[in-house]
Parts: sequence; C-alpha cells; structure tokens
Amino acid sequence: MIFKKLQTLRPLTKVLLVGTATGAGYTAYTVDCPEDVRQLGIFRFGRAAATVGKIVIDYKSSLRGLPEPSEEYDDAIKKCHKRSAEHLLDLACANGGVFIKVGQHISGMEYLIPPEYTQTLSILTSQAPQASKEDVIYVVESELNAKVDDIFAEFSEKPVGAASLAQVHKAKLKETGETVAVKVQHKRVYKNSRTDVNTMEFLVSIADAVFPEFRLMWLVDEIKKNLPNELDFLHEAKNADEAASRFKHLKFLRIPKINYGLTTKRVLTMEFCEGAHVDDIEYLKKNNIDPHDVCVKIGRTISEMIFLQGYLHSDPHPGNVLINSKGNGKYEIVLLDHGLYLNISDHIRKLYSDLWLAILKPDLQEIRRVASQMGVGELYGLFACMVTRRSWKSVTGGIGKSKMNESEKDELRMYASSLIPQISEVLARMPREMLLILKTNDLMRNIEHKLGVFGSSDGHLEMSRCVIRSSHELAIRRSNSVLEKFRIGFRMYWSLLKIFVYQYYLRIVNSH
Repeated sequence: MIFKKLQTLRPLTKVLLVGTATGAGYTAYTVDCPEDVRQLGIFRFGRAAATVGKIVIDYKSSLRGLPEPSEEYDDAIKKCHKRSAEHLLDLACANGGVFIKVGQHISGMEYLIPPEYTQTLSILTSQAPQASKEDVIYVVESELNAKVDDIFAEFSEKPVGAASLAQVHKAKLKETGETVAVKVQHKRVYKNSRTDVNTMEFLVSIADAVFPEFRLMWLVDEIKKNLPNELDFLHEAKNADEAASRFKHLKFLRIPKINYGLTTKRVLTMEFCEGAHVDDIEYLKKNNIDPHDVCVKIGRTISEMIFLQGYLHSDPHPGNVLINSKGNGKYEIVLLDHGLYLNISDHIRKLYSDLWLAILKPDLQEIRRVASQMGVGELYGLFACMVTRRSWKSVTGGIGKSKMNESEKDELRMYASSLIPQISEVLARMPREMLLILKTNDLMRNIEHKLGVFGSSDGHLEMSRCVIRSSHELAIRRSNSVLEKFRIGFRMYWSLLKIFVYQYYLRIVNSH
C-alpha cells in the first residue's frame, strides 16, 4: 500500500524534493561554517528536505517487490519506520526549536503513529538539546539590558531543564539573595520560527500526498496557531497567574510566582521550586510518597481544568510536573511551563461532559448522539476508544468495570496500525479543542502507566465527580425555570453523594 502511494508522487514534487535535498541539504550537512550560518533558513530547509528525501527513498527501495501483506513486508516496514524515526530525531536535534516541538507532538500520538516513531522521538520530551552558555548570556543581557553579573550573584552554567523553545537556569538574585529560575528562549528560535513553520507546511503537504492516511496538516495548523503565544513569555507569565488564581483551592498544587521586573518576551524569571519529575519512581519511594495518590491528585487537577474551569494546561508531560517532598509522605505538585493553555468553550465542555457521562454509564446511543454533535458521525465507536484509550469491548462493557490487561493493549496496538485512515478522519472531523484535550489525556495516561496505576477506580471517580458537576452546572446556567434549576441541582448532588459513598466503601474494603 505505502509503496504504491510512493509511486504516485508528481514529477514536479520529485524534482523539487531531490533538487533541494542534494543542493541545500548537502551543503547544510557538510560545510564547516559558523553556527549562525548553519542555522540560516536555506540550510534549515535543506536539512529538512534532505531528511524527507532520504525517508521517501528508503521506503521506496526497501519495500519494492515485497508482497503485502506478508511477514517479509511487515519486517521491512518496521525497519524503515525505525530508520526514518532516527532521521527525524537527528533533524529535530540539528534544527531545534519548532522541529523539536513537532517531534514531541508526534511522540505522544500513539493512537496514530507507528511505535517505532513514538518511542524513538519520546527522548525529545526529556532530553532536548541545550543552548550554549554564550547564547544564553546573549539573550539574557540583550533582553534585560544589563550584564548577567550585575543582576545575579549566581547563574548556573548548565540548565536544570531544556525544552524545545527554551531552557531554565537556576540563579540567585544579587539584590535580595532569592533563588530563582530563569527561563531563557533559545537564541534563534523566534527568528527561525516563521521559516520553520513554512518549511514544515511544505514538507507535510508532500507527506500527505505520499501517505494520505496520516493527514498531518492539522498538526502544522495547530503549531501555527499556538506558536506565537508560546514564544511570548509575558503571555506565559499571565497564564501562570491566571492558573494560580483559578486553582488556589487545590492546596497540593503549586505554581511558581513570576518576577515581572526581570521578565520580558524572551526571558521569564520566577521563584525556584524544588522537586523531582513526577515519573521519578525512586524519588517517590525514597520519600514514602504514594504514586497512586499522586495520580489521583494530578487527575483531579486536569479534570477540574477541563470540565469545571475550561482552562487547560496543554503540556503536562513529566518534565513539567514536579513532586516536592515535604516529609512524612506529604508533598506538593509543582506545575511548570504555562506557555500553552486551552480556553474550552461552554459548548464543547457540555458536549465532552455528556460524552463521558455516556461512556461511564455506558449508554451507547448517547455516545453516538454526542459524537455526532461533535462532528464524528459514524466513527463514534473509534472516537470513544480514542478518548478513553480503551478497546470497544471495554467501552461497551463499562470502562470502570475492568482494568486494562496485556490482551487489550495488544488489541489497541493492532487498531492503531490497521485503522490509521479512520483515526486520521476522526482527528480531521472533531472540534479543534479536542486535539489538545486528547493530547493532555494521553500525557496523563502515560504518567499513570509509568507509575503503574493506570485505570484506577479512584481516578475514574475523581473525573466522574467533575463530569457530573460540569454537565449539571452548565444545564442550570442555561435553564430559565427556578423549579427546573432546583431539579437539576438535586440530581447533581444526589449523584455526587453516591460517588462519595462508593469511594468511602472502596477505602474500607481496600483497608482490610
């Protein structure tokens, strides 16, 4: 199938791709020149085009003449996937910035992208390339209009964390002695962002022609829409303040305070928060912290963001969630990187709440009705599986009644590889807000998997509580009848009481 589609590339595209790859791409890889020159748009485009060219040629030559389906074909294409993923990883590390961000997105798309890609590119979420000390100092001094030594008594030479668009250094303020975290945008990211997005748009259009079942242009559209805000650290600072205000009732949650006097569009200074990444199991064991309780609290936070506040942190991967031990098994959750938040409309919140209510019952007709309203139509079953990351058998039987086993995991992997066109169609049809919601859900489930508590009943109950509140409170807001509002409110509190009693029952049973 893939080999046949490779043969359909238009001659003009072939000429353009090969010409660019052998010209600018060769130069970008081989010429020994200063870094500023190597990061010029033509060279960055050349590296990208050369990589895509190598990948297309690899698939075409490796799959030629192999019968499909066959074990030989399956083995060959898996090896192609692995080599191609390594090429993309090298490209992301060489070009940095937006390319790393796209690689991070792809690594989380296990429901669509072959595992050879997601596993290889997942390293970008925890080990992004670091900028040089000289580049960091250049950005800080040019943004703050002062020498680093005049502002900071100490400034760590190595970053405490590096990401696609920036990296964070630990520092001590000269004036007050306060320890702070200084987030510094990579020197060339902003300058190269427009060229990189245009490059990606062009190359993804080629990929869509070669592999139409993937339909990845929506990913470029999301990057184009969100990138300007992510590159503006003043916008991130305001997001952090907004989140701190909205979720101040969650006493276990800490969001670093911003130092606006030392914050610009490219430098963000905030309080330094201690802690280890949420998936650091050894840290949790050492400090007697219950991984199950950690996931319940993170799940409560995400559920409140989606269903109650409609204000969602859209990148809660393990590098952005810290656990800070307070002794005796107590801890706080530190939420970092507030550059990208999703404002979820009441309309989508109501539909998504109704969808989860139908899934939790389960009510298949209601699932179909809500999915239809969300634009998915006849693919409602697949949509429900993507939302829950469970098999259709588990969805129809009630996801709260069974835990995922290895057989179900194998079934989901089979779906992911055999239903790519249908999955892409679902992604293209559903509301745009759902893309970031699904991404956040996937990141949350990955944390649960790493901590070994995926599918816990407490997690479902915490989400159920938020789903019930969201659906009923939105219904109360729309009603003009006092009596009807009372009825809706009574049903809500009755449902919440049943959840409370059931959760209390589970605690008694589990304690024995």
